[in-house]
Amino acid sequence: MSADVENMLCNILRTEEFSLQVDESTLPQNEALLLAYVRFIKEGKLVQELLFAKELLTDTRGESIFRTVEDFFKEKEIPLTNVIAVATDGAPSMLARHRGFLSYLKEKVPDLQA
Repeated sequence: MSADVENMLCNILRTEEFSLQVDESTLPQNEALLLAYVRFIKEGKLVQELLFAKELLTDTRGESIFRTVEDFFKEKEIPLTNVIAVATDGAPSMLARHRGFLSYLKEKVPDLQA
């Protein structure tokens, strides 16, 4: 059933613009978890859904976070250009000017609101 819900959500994201919220957390065993939520308008109402929760296998640098997001989008065939806005927790790995998650994403989506 969860695969059906994910598939329905990805079908929407393939054709609609949406905002993305990304947060990285460190778990007690020193594991890093990346959470991604999306917000979009459906039938005139604001909808928020968990897109994924993925373990960061190498580190929590901006490039690793971006690659995790980009790989998910490629796998699900969701265009990165459908992302119109991004919210993060403000950590350096997210916001660093040259190596933060946002800098990598803005290379692919120059008109992104952050």
